[in-house]
Amino acid sequence: MSRDLSQLREFAESYTAAWCSQDAASVAAFYSPNGSLTVNGGTPAVGRSAIRSLARQFMTDFPDLRVLMDGLELRGEQAIYRWTLVGKNTGPGGSGRPVQISGFEEWQIGTDDLIAKSEGHFDAANYKRQVAGLSAIPRFLDEHAVRARLSMTELIPAMERALVEFSAGRVQQPVRTVMGFGLEGALFGTMPCYVPSLPALGAKLVTVCGGNAARSIDTHQAIIVMLNPQTGVAEAIMDGRYITEARTAAVSAVSAEHLARNDARVLGILGTGVQARSHLEALRLVRDFREVRAWSPTPERLKKFAIGTGAKAMPSAEAVVRGADVVVAVTPSATPIVKNDWVADGAHVIAVGSCQPDHRELDPALIGRARLVVDSRDAALKEAGDVVMGIAEGRWTAAHIEAELGQLPARRNEREITVFKSVGLAVEDVFAGHLVLSRFNQE
Repeated sequence: MSRDLSQLREFAESYTAAWCSQDAASVAAFYSPNGSLTVNGGTPAVGRSAIRSLARQFMTDFPDLRVLMDGLELRGEQAIYRWTLVGKNTGPGGSGRPVQISGFEEWQIGTDDLIAKSEGHFDAANYKRQVAGLSAIPRFLDEHAVRARLSMTELIPAMERALVEFSAGRVQQPVRTVMGFGLEGALFGTMPCYVPSLPALGAKLVTVCGGNAARSIDTHQAIIVMLNPQTGVAEAIMDGRYITEARTAAVSAVSAEHLARNDARVLGILGTGVQARSHLEALRLVRDFREVRAWSPTPERLKKFAIGTGAKAMPSAEAVVRGADVVVAVTPSATPIVKNDWVADGAHVIAVGSCQPDHRELDPALIGRARLVVDSRDAALKEAGDVVMGIAEGRWTAAHIEAELGQLPARRNEREITVFKSVGLAVEDVFAGHLVLSRFNQE
């Protein structure tokens, strides 16, 4: 073998690129004229013509074929070339299934510095299972990939259906499990759910780390794992931060569609983070707002939000709420930021900023005065401080929760005040994840 390891690495990198090129002849050109390629101990393909035919078959089966070089090492007179093949089996007669399979080739390099003999090895049984859809390497969809496949216009009706399925008892979903961790009072939640009607099976893992704000990192982080509802095999791992942001706003839009007055024209938003932006996008799809007001305790963030969205920056929370037809509280405040006497008759108030039993966003007098709707009774009675603390103080009982949003309650008159308290449900994440995965599989 006349090539040193550095030269051999360049050779292997070019060989890898040839496999990705969809040009079988370029693969065969890396072999000596009488070189051979054997796969898993089968009949050797001898000569460039036979090797070209073998390579062409892989390229035909996987039109989007990518081969990744995982490593290269020398063992005496042999080189060990390690690779991973990635692609969808969408060629003629193929299953259309995504495949990710790793293997290696043992090379003997000839005097012409080309491959004289290659013996390839990979797990053929695993490969066949993947092609048949019986097992798979889960796909990873980052935030960009999720955003590209999740539109708010589709998400709002999907969230309504998710809530209806949940409230009808057609969903298997325990109340979220939450534990604290670290020195900053951070939270870690697990949220599994099975939806037979889709069918879909999945879970969200979510963390809330308040200290991230000082690190310029989003305080809410999440991933969603989607599993095959028949086999339990993991199908996808996707970014859950954006799904959480978008589905929360979409659920709030469902509440406004059913509970806000039809002539609602003034929207007030308390908070200027990602949830504020998503809520503005979603709520504009269900009501024709002529004026949008916003407030934040951080002036520079308020200014940036107002410039970016066209909202009117207000000097105080009170100035946002007074006269608003729909009010959204999306701040991490642990104490009420919406006072009872600021809220006019006929308003719809949405509280989504807190899901901890010792935090409340709304004046308890407002909760007592309003018609209260939640996403989940069980979850609200465990996690929603706006509800839990009022019960502990003897202000009301659990019966004060009039309905779950999935029961599709309607506004009764133009003067009543309605409050929607949202803590977020796994069924919403799984419906959204299913929507993303469906779009991905259709491509």
